[in-house]
Amino acid sequence: MRRVIWLMSALLLWPIASVNADGVGSVTLVIGAPQLETESGRVTLEKGDTLAIGARILTEDGDHVHIRFADGTLVSVRPNTMLSIDSFAGNAEQVESFRVTLDEGSVRTISGEGLKTHRERFRLNTPIAAIGIRGTDFTTQTDLARTQVSVHAGEVVMAPFGESCLPDSLGPCSSPAALSLAAGTNEYLQMRAGGLPERFQSTVDPASLPGDPSSQETPRESDPEDVSTQASRERADAELNNVKERPELRPFDDTEDDLKDQTGPLIWGHWFAKARGDDWSIPAVELLQRYQPTVSSGYYGLFRDPAEAGIINPLQNEMVLELTAADATLDYQFFETPAKVTSGYLLFDFEARAFSSELTVDTDRLGTVGLNGIGFISPTGVFVSRSNSDRMAGAMTSDGSQAGMLFEKRIDGGRIQGVTLWSD
Repeated sequence: MRRVIWLMSALLLWPIASVNADGVGSVTLVIGAPQLETESGRVTLEKGDTLAIGARILTEDGDHVHIRFADGTLVSVRPNTMLSIDSFAGNAEQVESFRVTLDEGSVRTISGEGLKTHRERFRLNTPIAAIGIRGTDFTTQTDLARTQVSVHAGEVVMAPFGESCLPDSLGPCSSPAALSLAAGTNEYLQMRAGGLPERFQSTVDPASLPGDPSSQETPRESDPEDVSTQASRERADAELNNVKERPELRPFDDTEDDLKDQTGPLIWGHWFAKARGDDWSIPAVELLQRYQPTVSSGYYGLFRDPAEAGIINPLQNEMVLELTAADATLDYQFFETPAKVTSGYLLFDFEARAFSSELTVDTDRLGTVGLNGIGFISPTGVFVSRSNSDRMAGAMTSDGSQAGMLFEKRIDGGRIQGVTLWSD
């Protein structure tokens, strides 16, 4: 029997619309054991499964999934990817709305006949960028720090989120920061957290590379900075890993009102309707009139005063910040409850361009849970954890004395997540 899979996304609380029993798309190919999260836990996808709005697909090493939407669009979900279907209304002849969110990983999107004639009604969001189409075939890769798009046919438009480019909109953004790319140029678009889209020349001939095991798709082109960046990160890893005395966890009193009445250079806001129990975050449309977005979980965003943007000039080579505010939740077996951050530290090593952080979070069902992150600091003060750490991403003021950081720890059956503010 074909199944209809429903899912409320825990990180991105998009509205879930009703659909008919046929859903919005079906799984046409499965390699490995890709998963969906359901009310009873994770379910292994099977060929022929029907997906509904709100479905979240998760793949690990060796997993591939192909999804054929009702308009004919094919989405190939590659290994180590998290993709959510946020909205879809259409058929083989037309599309009224089509929005997906790529939290991490890589997907290739090939437009169907319905989407080819209604390209202005499609959007792919990542944690840091909005991608609209003027074409038919493109590949997107992302993590919390960087989004990259290559175009195989047609044209795409990449833009950072902002007042004229909101995540819940459809179509390409028309903001001044938007950048387009057409196929046939041997280039790709790339944007880093806190930055703007840029074009890079590919140094690899796609025809010389092996294909995707699930199709004859082209793998990602190499980033021209990869070799030097990797070497820099290895040095940063070595320096952080050789620190003999890490800072002690600093106790923190997580009160219900420590994020209320936010002022200063770093402020947390929400992109959509407030989550249950959230009486502190500020609508993004208000913040965008004065502040610039930096990092985002797709629901909450950290907004920074433009006076604090640009190349950082830290007060010291090494700084340890303490918690000043926090909000955390435990989303476990699809039941969300408040949690409390009880201790932590945030260490910046500016010589190594690296950071490390530890947090402890008290929960009602899992007891005290620890989080650990280690990662890298960009020249503009945005920092993101490595893939083998708990997920952490944030931004700092130009002197490094204040910071905001979001965090997430995945656990079997759910996740712990939240946002924080820090000061020296």
